[in-house]
Amino acid sequence: MLSALDSLALEVRSLDRAAAFYEQYLDLRGERRDHEAVYEIGDTTLVLREPSTVPRGGVHVHYAFATTPSEYGAWRDRLSQAFDLVEFDFGSARSIYVDDPDGHCVEIGTGGPDGDGALTGVFEVVLEVEDLPRAVAFYRDLGFAVTDRGGDRERVRLGGPVDLELWEPQLGIADARGAVHADLGFVADSPTAAADAVADRACLVADVDRGVRVRDPDGHYLTFTER
Repeated sequence: MLSALDSLALEVRSLDRAAAFYEQYLDLRGERRDHEAVYEIGDTTLVLREPSTVPRGGVHVHYAFATTPSEYGAWRDRLSQAFDLVEFDFGSARSIYVDDPDGHCVEIGTGGPDGDGALTGVFEVVLEVEDLPRAVAFYRDLGFAVTDRGGDRERVRLGGPVDLELWEPQLGIADARGAVHADLGFVADSPTAAADAVADRACLVADVDRGVRVRDPDGHYLTFTER
């Protein structure tokens, strides 16, 4: 039903300050628009957005970039010169965590395809939800599948076009928090069919340019478009 994470928007207080972080430390290159800076990472567009419109970008979003195993150490060494990093070994993968200037917890983890050391895509986004069973059912109807459960407080990991973690309010690794009023875009085979699958529980269903936008019961915006 959904084939790719098309976009992820973060709310930032100062566009100049936020863009400087991503461009200086993560080597991202993009373009500026009114109240936004836009970067392409693999198949996903990362948007830094000043408060200016609805949907807003997400607040305190925890999300993860993929890099290649061979380049992971270079990212760790580079960022550790400027930041106090948290590193975690999952056994089959490793990740480093750093907060950006607006409190978004940025993870860089192994598992990306072979490349030249650049970040290769976004592989995980964490959303804060109030009612976990309700949220799991909502996203399963969009084609996501449960792959893991657990933690000190209940959380669920879902596999799909991006790994999606649904957390009750809590702190994770590196004191990361799940996103509030996230703004996610997905490529859909049929935007209308995707919206119809959850329309009975969505707080909003609206036609947009090239697709359909819904707001889930926790206030997260999902926009479905054809590529």
